Amino acid sequence: MIFRFSNSDEVNAPATAFARLHKHIQAWIWAQKWQQLRSTQAEAVDPILRGDTDVIISAATASGKTEAAWLPILSALAQQQDNGPLPSGVKALYLSPLKALINDQYERLGSLAESINIPVHRRHGDVTGGARRALRETPDGLLLITPESLEAMFITQGTRLPGILNGLQYIVIDELHSFIGTERGAQLQSLLHRVELALRRRIPRIGLSATLADLSVAAEFLRPKQGASVHLIGEDSDDKAELRMQLRGYIGSSPDPAHAAAEEEFDAGVDKKAIAEHLFRNLRGQDNLVFANSRANVETYADLLKQISERNRVANEFFPHHGNLSKEFREDVESRLRAPGTPATAVCTSTLEMGIDIGTADTVAQIGAPGSVSALRQRLGRSGRRGGAATLRLYISEDTVDHRTPPVDQLRAQTFEVVATVELLLERWYEPPNTSGLHLSTLIQQVLSVIAQHGGATAAEIYSALCEAGPFNHVDRPMFVRLLRRLGEEDLIMQASDGTLLPGSVGERLINHYSFYSAFQSAEEYRLITSGRTLGSIPIDHPVIEGNLLIFAGRRWRVLHVDAANKVIDLAQARGGRPPAFSGGGAVIADGIRQRMRRLYEEDDVPAYLDHSAQTLLSEGRAAYKRMNLAKQPLITWGEDTILFPWAGDRIMNTLHVLLTASDLDVSLDGVALNLRKTSPQQLGSLLRQLAASETPEPSALAKNVAVKSRDKHDMYLDDDLLTLSYAASSLDVDTTWPVLRRLAEASGTHPESSAVPVPESMYFPRYDPRAEHGPVPFAVVDVETTGFSAQKNRIVEIAIVRLDAAGVIDSTWSTLVNPDQPTGPVHIHGIRPDDVVSAPRFADVLDEVAHQLAGAVVVAHNAAFDISFLTSEFERAGVQAPPWPTLCTMQLSQQFHPGQPATLADICRRHNIEAGEAHTALADATAAAQVLMAYLKRSNETADPDLLPALPFPVAPPWIPLEASDRTRPKTKQRSGQR
Repeated sequence: MIFRFSNSDEVNAPATAFARLHKHIQAWIWAQKWQQLRSTQAEAVDPILRGDTDVIISAATASGKTEAAWLPILSALAQQQDNGPLPSGVKALYLSPLKALINDQYERLGSLAESINIPVHRRHGDVTGGARRALRETPDGLLLITPESLEAMFITQGTRLPGILNGLQYIVIDELHSFIGTERGAQLQSLLHRVELALRRRIPRIGLSATLADLSVAAEFLRPKQGASVHLIGEDSDDKAELRMQLRGYIGSSPDPAHAAAEEEFDAGVDKKAIAEHLFRNLRGQDNLVFANSRANVETYADLLKQISERNRVANEFFPHHGNLSKEFREDVESRLRAPGTPATAVCTSTLEMGIDIGTADTVAQIGAPGSVSALRQRLGRSGRRGGAATLRLYISEDTVDHRTPPVDQLRAQTFEVVATVELLLERWYEPPNTSGLHLSTLIQQVLSVIAQHGGATAAEIYSALCEAGPFNHVDRPMFVRLLRRLGEEDLIMQASDGTLLPGSVGERLINHYSFYSAFQSAEEYRLITSGRTLGSIPIDHPVIEGNLLIFAGRRWRVLHVDAANKVIDLAQARGGRPPAFSGGGAVIADGIRQRMRRLYEEDDVPAYLDHSAQTLLSEGRAAYKRMNLAKQPLITWGEDTILFPWAGDRIMNTLHVLLTASDLDVSLDGVALNLRKTSPQQLGSLLRQLAASETPEPSALAKNVAVKSRDKHDMYLDDDLLTLSYAASSLDVDTTWPVLRRLAEASGTHPESSAVPVPESMYFPRYDPRAEHGPVPFAVVDVETTGFSAQKNRIVEIAIVRLDAAGVIDSTWSTLVNPDQPTGPVHIHGIRPDDVVSAPRFADVLDEVAHQLAGAVVVAHNAAFDISFLTSEFERAGVQAPPWPTLCTMQLSQQFHPGQPATLADICRRHNIEAGEAHTALADATAAAQVLMAYLKRSNETADPDLLPALPFPVAPPWIPLEASDRTRPKTKQRSGQR
């Protein structure tokens, strides 16, 4: 292959960068059959080769960031080797947040390092003692390590550590964004600083990330107080991959109570089952990642997909992957994804979000809101890595709503959160990290670690190392002295007669326990085993008793024995099960996402990537937002309560919660809103205006009102004053909250003196006036007879459509039987027998006619949700996305015109003296529903009240919309309809 490089800087910068690399590294690049270096890789060569500056490389996932760092690092080492032997000791450190990522990079860097005879070592909790001993006895080459294992080296190797790291010339930090603003990040900063103190020289640091919101913030994290000197390499201009995307909406339902009582019949819910069916149909036969957000959801969907595979008598290709599974299970799934010719889909949490090399995912699916734009970007980066288009499938499920549904749930907030996240992703906006924390919990750990490393240290030495010139520079001397006194009171440290600080009895126990090395809290867990094989673990704080049934590792189990003393649970395979309860909270939602959500509520545009159901959810949310008048005032009443909508991120929401609670109000957080029990709008509005006019309080003064402030691993050793300062810095944002508070105070003055409880309108449709700007709009009344009640499992067996003009006059009727390719179902209801449909067309054959009949009209049905769900499913089976039909439901209309009255089609026909005709044929029912609509149109015209008729926005799409190329293509149809 010809390597297409030019010798001119102006013509081809990658060529110049390539020429600067060592000849053995150039040969390795040739062997990989690369055409040229990416622009990011080329830009990184010069500053890294110089070896005198820190560098941040921010580029998309799979854009070659790893090579951008290691090609020049290894070139520099190779060039030094040419001039003589390198000094003993490790030459470069690679720090990663994940053991799995280290294992992946270990394999990935092997051949590259081998090209210049540099060994590669790894160090984390799963590495054997022999490998650790070899590194300790003959330190050399590249060391891939987690922060926790580096912490362990400081403590176990102590004064020998400088010898092990003697040759260190570079430090690479992967997934830099995951550390910024966290306790683990504070630990990492401290460890980097302590490495330089141990070696008595500055080591260049290279940070890698795909999702940095602000490179200057990242630079300040990488080199505290010297961020301006960091060389920044931004987004790779080569990253111009096409994106295919769809957001599908579903309506959930509560699990069947009868099933809930019987563990062997675990009911996941109709929405989860429908999502699993769609995943099965569209992902099977490919390599995919399905992010299900929680470990319980991972187990649920893996189980559902396995059951669907067994029901279809095909090999299962869907496997769970999360942190509680054993290493063997996780690595088996990863190897399946990498193996060519063996399609596999991993249903996972964030464990596969970062850069573990699993090959190329054909599709990335996200179930529910991802929690952050950064997380969605990381996940999306796993698809489209062969230079082709990336494919993202999003699934959202909302609960059913009725007149008892709370206002927050009427807003369909989860749908808007997902759309807001996607829109911000497309704009390349990412969440800014919270860098204001004091990280006192981690400082306690580092104080003990420094003492253990050196066998003792003075207070002045520790303060100088960690605070004065170190990463905890926000902790002044008086606060540090208070912290040390507190540690002494808790017996974590003690002071010798010469002033040296030593571990106390409690501190000694902490240091000698394996959990000490991590800065974050780890829950105690039971180990799950079967036939001597470890499956994984589950939290100990959720009781499990003998005889319980579990879904774990993609299989169903019965608990045989619980060994509480040794924390072991013995399992045997079973027919039933349910996912265990796992610990862990949700993501902190950024202010930018909530602000974009509000903008989406107030706009009319419908993103093209929403399917029909998702568009309906979007429309319902906007209708509720408009009905509650939230664009003009942030308060609504609900019974005796008032609900406040700040449209702000979680830190601001928490600050408002603390502020209002301190004012003796009963406040609870409810997603996008704050619920104030037994508080009137007038009371709350008055308080908001009073607070907005007052001076901004000190965050610590506000934090004193919080009852439970302990958040982090070692917070239990802080006194209340230190804990208050720590909580205020990490969890409150007074400066940003006060402008929001002033906005809310001003808007609350518009709230009417007497505000009625917002009563949801039927189906939450926006208003439709046939005489409005859209001009005359016809109606298409549809009725379907089906083989059952599940749109995912059952099929249409008969369809009829009655067209009416805008005035309500019938134009035409059309109907046909449909061959469902399955039993015709309840013959006693629709009277259609298998023999009746043998020669009838299949739905794909009449799809064009159905689309033509419904195009350009408001689609009307009695119980529209049922008929539309079947039409949507049939369109999809034919490889076509159903268009966004504007919809009316005559059953819901009847409730609006006749509240509380029976709403069956027969009841309504009797009420209006309409002849229903032959019972339970599609054409007869469609004709009856059309006459009902005519009656309501007439009444609306007579009263001159267009608001009596709700509807959805009008379609702008063609009669049918082909699905993405990754789905089945639309079949060619031939017209063959029959009149029944």
